[in-house]
Amino acid sequence: MAIMLVGKVLGLLRDRMLGVQFGAYTPEGIAFMQASLLPRQFLDIMFAAVFSASFIPVFNRYLETKGEAAAFTLAAKFMLVTGAITAVVTLVAVGFASPIYALFFDGAMAPPGTRELGVSLLRLLFPLMVFSGLAFSVTGVLQSMGEFRIPAAMSAVSNGLILLYYFLFIDRFGVYGLAVAFLVGWASQLLIQLPFLVKVGFFRREHFPSLRGLWKDEGLRQMAQLAVPVMVATWLGPVNLLVNGRAVVNLYGGEHGFVAINFANQLYTIITGLFVLSLANVLFPALSKLAAVEEWAQYAKTLRESLRSLLFLLIPMAFGLAAVAHPLVRLVFQGGRFQEESVAITATALVFFAVGIVGFGFHVVLTRACYAMQFGRGPLLTAVLAMAVNGVLSFVLAPVLLIGGPALASSLSISVASAILFALMVRRLPKGALWHRAFVKDAAKCVVLSVGLFFVARGVLYFLEAAALPDNVLMRVVTVAVPALLGGALYALGSWFWRVPEAVKLCGWVRKKISVG
Repeated sequence: MAIMLVGKVLGLLRDRMLGVQFGAYTPEGIAFMQASLLPRQFLDIMFAAVFSASFIPVFNRYLETKGEAAAFTLAAKFMLVTGAITAVVTLVAVGFASPIYALFFDGAMAPPGTRELGVSLLRLLFPLMVFSGLAFSVTGVLQSMGEFRIPAAMSAVSNGLILLYYFLFIDRFGVYGLAVAFLVGWASQLLIQLPFLVKVGFFRREHFPSLRGLWKDEGLRQMAQLAVPVMVATWLGPVNLLVNGRAVVNLYGGEHGFVAINFANQLYTIITGLFVLSLANVLFPALSKLAAVEEWAQYAKTLRESLRSLLFLLIPMAFGLAAVAHPLVRLVFQGGRFQEESVAITATALVFFAVGIVGFGFHVVLTRACYAMQFGRGPLLTAVLAMAVNGVLSFVLAPVLLIGGPALASSLSISVASAILFALMVRRLPKGALWHRAFVKDAAKCVVLSVGLFFVARGVLYFLEAAALPDNVLMRVVTVAVPALLGGALYALGSWFWRVPEAVKLCGWVRKKISVG
C-alpha cells in the first residue's frame, strides 16, 4: 500500500500537469484526454480482466496441482498469445483511428482542430496496449509467486518518467512528445518486472513452449472458457465512464465537462483504489489457492474478514471525500489553465462519485472472489445490469444534476451490482459462512460515526475558509489535511469507544507493536 501510494501521488501530479499545461477546454487538453483514454479503456474492456481474473486462478491451480515448471510453461504460452492479440488489435486500431475516434467523440462541441489532433494522438498512443498487456501478464506471475512490491511500483516508475517529460521537455516537444512519454512510461512497467521474473526462475529453456499445439493447450482452454464472461463483466468500469463522459459532453458549453468528469473519476479511483486494490491484489492469489484445494470454510472466512475491513475503511472515506471534495480538487488540479470553474464542476462530480465508494470496493473484491472459484457468470450478469442502470440514469439525471447526474448514476449502478453479487456469493458458500447480522450492526455504527466525521470536517473547513487564509500550496494542503485529520480522529476514537471489532483489533495490533518495539 505504501508503494502504491507513491505511484498514486505521482499519478495525481501527472494529471495536474495536464490540466495546468493544457486546461479543460483547449484542443490539446481535450484531444489528449480523449486519445489517452481510449487505448486504456480498450485494454480494460477487451483484455485486462483476462490477465488477472482468468490467468491467476488457472496459473495458481497449476502451481498447486502440477508444479512450478508446468505453471511457468503455461504463463509463457499465455504471454505469447497476449502479445499476438494485442499487437493485431493495435494495428487495426491505428489503421481505423479516425472512425474509432468519431464513434466515441464526434457530435460533441469542441474547439476547432480538436478532432484532427485527437486522431493523430490516438495513432501514437494505441501501442501502449501491447506494453500494458504484457506487463499485466508478468504481474500475474509475480503476485502468484508472492511478490507484490514490484508490481505495486509500476505506476510510480511510469508516472515518474511522464513527470520528467513535463518538467524538462513539454515546452520543446509539446503534446506529441507527451504521447511518446506515455508510451515510454507504459513500456517501463513491463521492463522493471523482467529482472524479477529471472529471480523466480521463469527464464529457463524448459519453460519456453513450442508453438505447436498452442491453441489446444488445456490451461489456455480453461482461461478462454472463463475469459468471455470475465471480459464482459469488466466492461462495467470503462463503459460506465465512456457513457458518463458522453452524457456531459454538451454541458457547460462543450467538452469542458468531459475533462472534468474524467479528472474526478481518476481522483476518486486513485484514492479508493489505494486501499481496495492493495487488498484485492494480495487477496486474489490467496483465494485462488484455497479454491483450488476446495477449502471453502477458510475461503469464506478470508473473504468475510476482507469485506468487514472494507466497510470499516470505506464508509468514512466516502463521507470524508464528500466533505473536502472542493479543496482537494483545488489542491490537486487548480493552476495554469485549470481554474475555479473547472475546479467547481470537478468537485461536484467527485462528491457524487463518493456515494459509490463502498459499492466499488465490494465489487472489486467480490468479482475476484468469484473468479477465484471460476464463477464468471455472476459478475457477468451483474455487470450487464449495472451498465444498463448507468446508461439510463446518466442521461436522465444529467439535465437535473448536470455533471453530478452521470457521476451519481455510476455510483448507484456499481452499488446495485455489488449488492447482487454479495447475495450470489452468500448462496454459493456454506450457509452462514459469509453473512452475519453483525455486518449490518457494525456498518450502521460506521455510518453514524462517519456522519459525525462529515460535519466535523465541514465545520473546520468553514472556519478555515472564513479566516481568509492566503492562497498558496501550503494553505491548500492545510484546508484539506486539517478537516480530514480531525474528522478521521473523531471516527477512530468513536469506533474504538463503540467497540467496532476492526478498531479494537487495530488498537490491539498497535499496542503489540509498541510493546515489542
